[in-house]
Amino acid sequence: MEENALWLEVYRLLKKSFFTVKKHCREKLSSYGVTWPQYHAFYHISDEGTPFKELADHLGCNASNLTGLIDRMAENGWVYREHSKNDRRVWLVKLTDEGRELKNRLIPMHMQNIKERISYLSEEEQLTLKELLTKLIGS
Repeated sequence: MEENALWLEVYRLLKKSFFTVKKHCREKLSSYGVTWPQYHAFYHISDEGTPFKELADHLGCNASNLTGLIDRMAENGWVYREHSKNDRRVWLVKLTDEGRELKNRLIPMHMQNIKERISYLSEEEQLTLKELLTKLIGS
């Protein structure tokens, strides 16, 4: 294997940059007592409530993993479960008032953290990186 190959170095840097930004964001979320999976659940739970299966699909997990996550969020007073009025077989995950307030603080804070991290690049650099990543994804 070509140990010092440019393509391998680019791959490693892409991977490292992704994990560095993600670690930074996770640390900021943890200051609110929220884990990465909990943040993503907050993001996908609508004001009307989100069906359990739909939420699991959004989070890319199975029902048993989601059950534990929702149980912990319920213990924190952020969510509760309720049967759908349209279909009693469907459970909705809904935000409590406290959960809604936390979500309304978390999402803008998280977006600001991403913006701060990416703003180390100039606007021109961001555009170039976007074009390059789009090209790489499309290949």
